[in-house]
Amino acid sequence: MVLTRRLGVVVAMVMWIDFSWVGIAAAEKVRIVMPSKSMTYMNFYVGEKVGLYKAEDLDVTFEVMKPDIGVAAMVAGEIDYMTGIGSILRAAVAGVPLKAVMFTMDKVIFFMMAKPEIKAFHDLKGGKSVAVSGVVATDAHGARAMAKAHGLNPDKDLVLMAIGDAGARLAALQGGAVTVAMLSIPFNFKAEEMGFRNLGNTADYMRTPFAGVGASDTMLRSNPGQVKRMIRATLKGMDYTREPRNLERVIAYMMEDFKLDRKTAELSYREIVKAFTRDGTSSDDGVMAEIEFIRTQAKIKGQVPVGQLVDYTLLKEVLADVKR
Repeated sequence: MVLTRRLGVVVAMVMWIDFSWVGIAAAEKVRIVMPSKSMTYMNFYVGEKVGLYKAEDLDVTFEVMKPDIGVAAMVAGEIDYMTGIGSILRAAVAGVPLKAVMFTMDKVIFFMMAKPEIKAFHDLKGGKSVAVSGVVATDAHGARAMAKAHGLNPDKDLVLMAIGDAGARLAALQGGAVTVAMLSIPFNFKAEEMGFRNLGNTADYMRTPFAGVGASDTMLRSNPGQVKRMIRATLKGMDYTREPRNLERVIAYMMEDFKLDRKTAELSYREIVKAFTRDGTSSDDGVMAEIEFIRTQAKIKGQVPVGQLVDYTLLKEVLADVKR
């Protein structure tokens, strides 16, 4: 009887170990590329930290890569997904076989931070230098939109300077190399603490997709099941991040991972959550505005349909499953 019980325990342990091993083996390794370590992608970090991707059998790694290199790696099948959705859209307009499958943010968040003597937009007249990540990048587009809305001529009144990431742009502003810098969260708050003036947020001037999940056409055809799991986990990450009862845990993570004080973390959190999409979709008007901007910059003739850039097929299936 004792021997039988012992054998039963051993068999149960072997079965547990076996099934546990199968569960680990089933988790697919997924490489996700981002243009920078940025709070723009907070929901992805939170989702990974609390196990939402693991729950979908996805073992995700986040890799920082220049957008053009990331796009090439996706086409080659070396990278699975990209969160810098602007890069996906720009590549798709040019005919690269990539699609945005969902959007996590449909507002572009960059703050125009200026030297203290710049009290209003009219003080930018005459060709003031503006630090951006790239002269055809989204923050540069935002700077032009803001200037134009205030009656300036962006081509004459702004001298765009490609300086790199937000930290480098803040350093250029602090060092006097530029008059204005387009800064992402939390660098805008750091600039305010240094005494620089906030001229506004691009989110109030343009509504175009800013972050999300992009995949190659090949991935969509060959592994739609994985794409759906990626979408589902990302939606859950957004919901978890904006859920008030999770606030303390998310703020603690932001403070730890981005080396922020609590005040800056809370300010950053509020701005990020406001920009989240409701269900992963964005308006066609916003996408079309981005298409027109890209076509103008790249001098692409002819119309580009939204369907060349965006495919909600799998997102809709995920949302339908949730409703059921």
